[in-house]
Amino acid sequence: MSLNIIHTMPLLIRSDDALGYDVAMLRRAAESLRASDDHTLVVYNQGGLSNAQLSGLFGAFGLAPVILGDGANVGIAQARQSCFRYVWDRFKEVPYISEIHVDMAFPRNWHVPLIAYLESSDDPLVCPGILTSGGELQPLGLYGTVPQQTDELIAYLESLSRNEIREGFVHPVVHKSAALREVGGYDTRFMKGKQGYEDDSLLVGYSFYMGTRNRWKPKCCLHSWVYHATMAQRMSLPDRHADFTLNETGLFQKYGAYGLEQLSALYPNSKVFEQLLQKFVPQGNGRE
Repeated sequence: MSLNIIHTMPLLIRSDDALGYDVAMLRRAAESLRASDDHTLVVYNQGGLSNAQLSGLFGAFGLAPVILGDGANVGIAQARQSCFRYVWDRFKEVPYISEIHVDMAFPRNWHVPLIAYLESSDDPLVCPGILTSGGELQPLGLYGTVPQQTDELIAYLESLSRNEIREGFVHPVVHKSAALREVGGYDTRFMKGKQGYEDDSLLVGYSFYMGTRNRWKPKCCLHSWVYHATMAQRMSLPDRHADFTLNETGLFQKYGAYGLEQLSALYPNSKVFEQLLQKFVPQGNGRE
């Protein structure tokens, strides 16, 4: 049977007091992912456990991921891009690539409605709805209750399904592999920080790929919902502000003022990219 999708995960396990928490997240993610029919996984090990330890942990749930990296935290963009290149080089015929995280829980075959949407759409990517650790239902802006038991959490996620498409961007995300390759994935020449703005850089690339006259925006298919704690790990890392600064500079170097204007259009309710434009192009207030 041919592969339809490959999942990619930059995997960081923190040490000391966070070790038990992170390993518990990984176990839940692995167990829930294994319930899906398509669970081929490429992992980039960014530290905390050895490759052998990770193989054993995943193997306990019936998963046998390809594990790249040697435990060095090279950052999100470089880890993701390494996973993409591995897929493009060795699985050229696989039509879809997902980006998943360790702090997620997946209903069975969560990706199937997303692929169905992409098969009937020109869109290069699509996201599910997500439930965060704070109970927010994104992109709806509503709130629910987060069950503590995994089986109850999965059942709740399945109960949220609705036949609706909303504009928005969250993780996880499913890409058409050909479109992702066309825009180049994450450009690590510019995304040199370990985290920050890598998704935005990719979305600008997709905006240009789709054609700016089409006013394309990413979308969420709310037939599928995934739990994503969001920022549960990396925001606790030291030097994160320096990494964000590196990547915001790289974002401007790659796409310039026009790219920041495109991001402002993609995120009309946010002033982040207007502020970045003022930071890098301080003269004037935009076009007259």
